[in-house]
Amino acid sequence: MRILLISLLLFATSAAAQPAPAIDCVAIKNSTVPVELAYHGQDGTRTVVQAHLDTSGGRVVWTHQTQPSTRPNPPVFVTKAIYVDGTIASADWTTPYAGKYSHHTLKYTPDGLPRHFDRRSDLTYKMRAVSTDGENITQEKTSTISYKFKSEGTVAVGSCVLQVIHGESENTNEAGRTRRSFQLYFPELQIMATATDAEPIVDGLSTVLSEIKPVNARRAD
Repeated sequence: MRILLISLLLFATSAAAQPAPAIDCVAIKNSTVPVELAYHGQDGTRTVVQAHLDTSGGRVVWTHQTQPSTRPNPPVFVTKAIYVDGTIASADWTTPYAGKYSHHTLKYTPDGLPRHFDRRSDLTYKMRAVSTDGENITQEKTSTISYKFKSEGTVAVGSCVLQVIHGESENTNEAGRTRRSFQLYFPELQIMATATDAEPIVDGLSTVLSEIKPVNARRAD
C-alpha cells in the first residue's frame, strides 16, 4: 500500500509539473487558428473572448463575461457576434434572467464607419441597431460613436508579443446619454478588450478553447 501511495504521489507531481501547451504565435498573428483572450476590468468584471474564422471569411466572436457579485452564482452574459469586413453585423446576447432580458437578437448597420477600420485615427460615426428581446419586442435605436486614438505599441501576452492599439470611445444614445469605454485592440487577433472604468488588464492568451455556450434563463430578479 505504501508503494502504491508513493507511486500515485509521484504521478500526480509529474502531471502537475507538465508545462502548458506551447502557443504558435505565428498562427495566431496570421489568424489561422481560433484564439482566446482573457482580461478583466478594475471593477472585477472578467471577460473571455474567443475569435473563430467563419466559412464566409468573416469572424465569429464569442464573449463570456462574468460580473462581480456577492452571490454564489454571479451574473454571466454571453454574446455571439458576427463580424464582416472588421465591423459587427449581428449578435445574439443571452443572460441568466427571465423575460425580456433573457436574450436579445441584434442587427447592426453602420454609417460613416469604413471597412476594416484600423483604429489608428479619430473617427465619429453612427450605428443603427435593430434588437428583438426575450418577449419578442423589436426596437430600433441609433447611437453616435466618437472614437479617439491614443497610442500604438506592443505587449507581451504569454509567450507572444502582440501589436496593441489604445483608444477610447464615447457612445451617445438618442436620449443624449453617453457611455465611455477604454479599449485595447489587437489587430493580429482581430479582438478588442473593453472596460468602462480604466484600460482592461489582459490575463492570458490561448489556442486551447473551452466551448462558450448561450446562457439559459433561470431567474426573474
